[in-house]
Amino acid sequence: MGRVVERHPQVERVLCGHLHRPIQLRWHGTAVATAPSTAHQVVLDLREDAPLAFAMEPPAFLVHVWREGTGLISHTSYVGEFAGPYPFREGGKLIE
Repeated sequence: MGRVVERHPQVERVLCGHLHRPIQLRWHGTAVATAPSTAHQVVLDLREDAPLAFAMEPPAFLVHVWREGTGLISHTSYVGEFAGPYPFREGGKLIE
């Protein structure tokens, strides 16, 4: 499959369904991204002999937006209730 992607430089990105860990990499001349899970995540342990395990990290999903002139923009959106939003201030002044 990588050779097919290499022959088509217009391929913006390869996106893969949830892998229980968000991962981004370059692959055969394009970007690849895996989506996080809407449940638990696989523990990030980069040792070759690492045991498989999961952690109750926040569930999330990816939102993709296509903008002419920019291309594909991907955002990670976490699932749940979190404090905020809080406005940014600089020197006591609200930044708009």
